[in-house]
Amino acid sequence: MKYLKLTIYELIALCIIAGSMVIRLILISQNWPWTDSDEGTFGIMARHIAYQGAHPIFMYGAFYMGALQAYLGALMFHIFGPSLFSLRLGLLLLFVLFLVGIYLLARTLYLQGLALVTITVLSFGSNYLLTYQLRSYGGYPDTLLFGTLTFLIASWLAISSKSEGSSRHTLLRYLGYGAWGLAAGLGIWSDQIILPFVALSGLLLLLFCWRELLRVIPALCILLCLAIGISPLIYYNLHALPGQDSLSILMGLQGHGNAHSPLLPHILSTFQVSIPTITGDPFCPVNESYVLRDPTSPHTLSCSILHGGWSAAYLALFACAILVAAWTAWQAWKARKDGPEARQNLARHTARLLLIGSATLALLLFVEGSAPLSTPANHARYIVGLLIATPALLWPLWLYARTITQKASRLPRIRSIASALALAVICILSLTGTIIVFQEIPTAQAYSQQDMALVTRLESMGITHTYGGYWTCDKLAFLSQEKVICGVVSGSLYPNHNRYQHYFDVVKSDPHTSYVFAYSEYRVVVEHWVEQNPAKYHLTIFEGWYIVQPV
Repeated sequence: MKYLKLTIYELIALCIIAGSMVIRLILISQNWPWTDSDEGTFGIMARHIAYQGAHPIFMYGAFYMGALQAYLGALMFHIFGPSLFSLRLGLLLLFVLFLVGIYLLARTLYLQGLALVTITVLSFGSNYLLTYQLRSYGGYPDTLLFGTLTFLIASWLAISSKSEGSSRHTLLRYLGYGAWGLAAGLGIWSDQIILPFVALSGLLLLLFCWRELLRVIPALCILLCLAIGISPLIYYNLHALPGQDSLSILMGLQGHGNAHSPLLPHILSTFQVSIPTITGDPFCPVNESYVLRDPTSPHTLSCSILHGGWSAAYLALFACAILVAAWTAWQAWKARKDGPEARQNLARHTARLLLIGSATLALLLFVEGSAPLSTPANHARYIVGLLIATPALLWPLWLYARTITQKASRLPRIRSIASALALAVICILSLTGTIIVFQEIPTAQAYSQQDMALVTRLESMGITHTYGGYWTCDKLAFLSQEKVICGVVSGSLYPNHNRYQHYFDVVKSDPHTSYVFAYSEYRVVVEHWVEQNPAKYHLTIFEGWYIVQPV
């Protein structure tokens, strides 16, 4: 322990991260957020990995989103047993590691005080942010972690680079290159929305470490570890059918239906909905799917003003961050020949500029794509990488706020006080979002009880195979520990969007298969169907669910 020397900043950081972890542990222990079939798919995958020896590369039915969360869930199943809580422990681990990484990144590129403010803001969050941190939906917590790690490692390598060093220093740098390659590879496998951060952190390495990268060992470390991290993606695409490769699917998702669309609607939707949603606006949440039981708000004038004001303030801060980073990088470039410290200073300021540049690139790609046109709130998760640039956005405010106690004339002092108040307001708004989330716990518990009551009822009725809607099936299979197998059908009762095709094949082969639909799904079809065939089917209505059994 005598070698473990923690400063007051590290102790405070540990307390903040521990508090963040406790908050999220409380939420998932109370079944918040309520689950759905997308998360049920990851739960099923985790079960198959843990108990059937399966090795999925992607989320079932999606050939671009890696299965890392399912593997973490399988590990937690072995330790704590299969459950929704255990599945979410893997996501909690990813988020805690992200907080550690973002603290180290902010401390490396900026100051320890700003690093503490950064993790304080990120420790809390709105309903939307906490949902995508705690509900197993795919590569969003993975993107935060690996995107942060790529910039952290690249920044350390760039700042500490020098022509000669000890053998220990050289070995550490080799390990650093390998770690960057592994983090980049795993991030790309998990979700390709990380690419802007991988690309610009890689550019940072090329700018400041190009001499080392011309050598065999550093280049080999990067390429080998990158190949290891991305190997599942490589393996799949070597065997993929034409049009089913990850690149084709990704390009389709990025530009589907967007060939002749004017850019202005993309910009307006991103400004009015996507940016406030992903950056933690806790007020007037937007729900774009009637089947997802999330809180929503009407399209009122007050909500539009709130969203627009939030986005305007965020983009103003974003623009200030770009200007400050560009100006300081330019000043560091002019002084680059003043010695080793000047070169380190240039590397640090360049890393700051590329960090905010990564967020800018991610935002531009999002605006150009089709996501803002269809469901801009739901698709806001594609720019979750904006959170990685949080220290860069807070830096201009911190620059002025930290001079508040220094002697200054009236105008600079007012500016310092205003910046300090702005930082305080940002922290308070983030905390407000979490307080609102805790008020939703009773609703989450009620939904969880309804889901488990349905599982119990189906088992008591002897139903093991059933058809259902998309938002019913995989959730039902996971919560029942696959005692109830469900095949997805559309409103016209035809097969539709079955992520795990084997389930549908099993259900289809059973002549005694039942049907289970939420009251809001296929009501007219089911009622008409039963009325037309009263001798063939028996209808049971149970707490808002239609349960149709063949006689």
